[in-house]
Amino acid sequence: MDQLLTLHPKKIDLSLDRIKILLQKLNNPQDKLKNVINCVGTKGKGSTCAFLKSILEHHNKTVNMYVSPHLQRFNERIILKDKEISDELLNEVLKKTMDEIKKSKLTVTFFEATTSATYLAFVKHPADYTILECGLGGRLDTTAVVNKPIAQIITPISNDHEEFLGDTLEKITYEKCGILKQNTKIIISKQSSQVLKQIDKEIENNKSPRLIFGEDFQISKENGRFIYQDDQSLFDLDLPNLQGDHQLINAGTAIAAAQKILGKLDTKKLNLALKNTKHRARLEKITKGKLLDYINPNNQLYLDGAHNEAAAEAVSKYLENIKGKKIYMILGMLNTKDPKVFLKHFTSIITALKTVNIPNQDNSQDPNTLAKIANKFGIKANQSKNVTEALHEIANEDPNAVIIITGSLYLMGEVLNLN
Repeated sequence: MDQLLTLHPKKIDLSLDRIKILLQKLNNPQDKLKNVINCVGTKGKGSTCAFLKSILEHHNKTVNMYVSPHLQRFNERIILKDKEISDELLNEVLKKTMDEIKKSKLTVTFFEATTSATYLAFVKHPADYTILECGLGGRLDTTAVVNKPIAQIITPISNDHEEFLGDTLEKITYEKCGILKQNTKIIISKQSSQVLKQIDKEIENNKSPRLIFGEDFQISKENGRFIYQDDQSLFDLDLPNLQGDHQLINAGTAIAAAQKILGKLDTKKLNLALKNTKHRARLEKITKGKLLDYINPNNQLYLDGAHNEAAAEAVSKYLENIKGKKIYMILGMLNTKDPKVFLKHFTSIITALKTVNIPNQDNSQDPNTLAKIANKFGIKANQSKNVTEALHEIANEDPNAVIIITGSLYLMGEVLNLN
C-alpha cells in the first residue's frame, strides 16, 4: 500500500487515460464483471449501496461491492460476497497490478491502481451482481470505465470537493452525470429542483428508462412505519436499522433500484434486508468498547462521518429530535472542508463543542482555529488534547449528555480503532 502511494505525485488527478492503459495491460478485467451497478452522488452513496446489497442478498443473490474510503483497514473497500477481501488476495491483486505498472512504466494514482486491483479480485471471485460506489465525481472516476452497467443510481447531489468538481451545483452535477451510460436503468434519488433540472439537461439524449424520487417512487414515515410506494408496489415496512430520516431516502432509492433490477420484491425479505443493513459511523450508537470507560453509564455516544453541509443538515435534524438531554459535539475536520457551512446547522442544537486534531492526518484542521470559528457562531467551544480527553471532560460536565463525534470519516476510523 505504501509503495502504491509513491506512484504518482498527486493523490488525486482526475483522468481516465492512465487507468484505461493499465486495465488494457491487465486484459480489461472490468469488462468481465457481471451485472454492474454504479452509484454516484454527493451524500448517501455508501448507505444506499449497503441497503441495495442487503436487499439483493436477502433475495438470494450474491453481491461483490467496492466502496471508499475505508474507516479502519483498506480491506473494507473490497467486499467479496459477505466478506472483506483477505490480506492474501489483496496482496496478490495489488502485486499483479504493481508489477504491470512497473513493467509498462506507467504513472497512475493510488486510487487508479487499487480500483484496477479490485476488478482483478472481482473476476477471480465472481458474484451475481457487482456494486461500484463512485470515488469522486463521476465522469472521470475510475468506476466510469465499466461500459455496460445494468443500473446507475444518483444519490443526492450537493456541494463538496469543489476544488476538483467545480464551484457550482451545475458543474458538480455535470461531473456526476458524466458516468451515466446509454441502455441502462437510471434511478434518481431525492434532489433539489436546481439539481434535478440540471440532471434532466445532462441526460436528455439518454434513452435509458429513469425512475425519479418523488415522481416515480415515494417514501413516507407513518406511525413509526416506513412506507415505500411506486406504480407497481406498496410496501409497509419496519424502520431501517440505520438511524435518521435521510436513511429512509437512501433505503427508498435502494428499493427502487432493486425493483428495477429484480422485478417484484418480497415484503418479508425486504423488511429483513433493511433491518440487517449495516454501515459504520453513520449515526452509529456505541454500545460497547473502550470509549465507554471515559463516559458515564447515562451518557449516550454516537459517531457520524458527516463532513459536508448536506450531511451536517441530516445529522442536525436527527439531533433535533432528541428531547430532554443536552447535546455535546466533538469535532475534527480536514482543512479542505469549510467549518462555517458545517457548524451553522448546529448553533441552536448543541450545548458545547470540543475540537480535536485528527490523528495521522497531515491536513487536519487546527483545533484552535475550529474552536474560534465555533465561538464566532455563538457555540461554546474549546480545544481538547484528543478524543478521550474530550469525552472525559464532557462526562464530568454532564453525566446525562448525548455526545456526538463527527466532522470527518478519517476521524471516525481513528475513533473506531480507539474503541
